[in-house]
Amino acid sequence: MQRIFNIIRVDLITMNGGKNSMKMIFVLIFLFCGVFGFMFSPLLGLYCPLLMGGFFVPMMFHNELKYHSDKLWNVLPIKRRDLVNARFLLTTILYIALFLIFYLLMLLSLNLKLYYIFFGEDAENMDVISLIVQQSGGSFTELGLFNLLYFAAFSFGLFFMSGSLRKHFKDNKIFDPSIKFRKGTKEEFFYAFLIFSVILLWVLIVSGILPLGTASVVILQVFMQLAGAANGFLLGAALITIALFSLIYKYICTVLEYDEKEL
Repeated sequence: MQRIFNIIRVDLITMNGGKNSMKMIFVLIFLFCGVFGFMFSPLLGLYCPLLMGGFFVPMMFHNELKYHSDKLWNVLPIKRRDLVNARFLLTTILYIALFLIFYLLMLLSLNLKLYYIFFGEDAENMDVISLIVQQSGGSFTELGLFNLLYFAAFSFGLFFMSGSLRKHFKDNKIFDPSIKFRKGTKEEFFYAFLIFSVILLWVLIVSGILPLGTASVVILQVFMQLAGAANGFLLGAALITIALFSLIYKYICTVLEYDEKEL
């Protein structure tokens, strides 16, 4: 364990040393999502855990790739598994800690509802959480819906983060800062399209732009009842459990793949 903690300490020093442009982008995402979450709606803060999941690994190891210090691990007398253990432990703990901080900030926004002060009566049309709760027919409370959506965002973010970390160990050149543009993979395009489609569908349904047929209403009501069980915590816990199992699976794959990799 001492060796793992030493590796974590080196990674933290490397991440904070020099000029890390990815860290500045990460901080800006955190600030913008936080400000918009207080000014307009806590739902706008959902983009933060999702984007954190995508940016977290490149941000943490940006300096290592920029200054080519990753070669250091090839000559130090450490086991490859120790390096994998240290980095999975570090990224997971930091991601969970940052998510909890942001979650508590957006929970404060939900309770303060400062957007009602900024926009007055017009804020009722901007309070998407309240609109969805009204459309749900009592399946959700505002807090229950808020928790469910943030648990889902956390699960997707953790899924993306663990996938990025696995790719980093498999071939860290895909995160090389000297490469300005790279072609996205089919998997990345698929998940981006899926998330965009779900968000767009919810907005169209809540706003009434997309009318639902009788069968669709019944299916939606059944889903809302299931999702609203235990005030949203049941489905949220299931999503987090799936994300954690995905994290464990990718950790095991990374240990096996990195152990066989030619350095």
